[in-house]
Amino acid sequence: MKSVLLTDIQKPDEVRAALSGVLPGQQEPWLLLAAAGDPIAYFHVDTDGEVTVTADISGRHYNEDDAVIGVLQKIQLAVGGKIETEV
Repeated sequence: MKSVLLTDIQKPDEVRAALSGVLPGQQEPWLLLAAAGDPIAYFHVDTDGEVTVTADISGRHYNEDDAVIGVLQKIQLAVGGKIETEV
């Protein structure tokens, strides 16, 4: 499994609303689904210390970073932050 993170968020109180705006109708975990309906990635908000959005990419979709980063970029526009990849 591989993770992509959104860290250094400037508007931590708005993170969950931003996630729900990009991935509507969901709550934690938020899912980015493939066309076939299986999850590409699971998005979680970590509030222990610094607020971070973690996107865990499914092994089946290991190389679909662009779709996951696209979601994080939309959230980043709303709340700020820095996107980092963690393998």
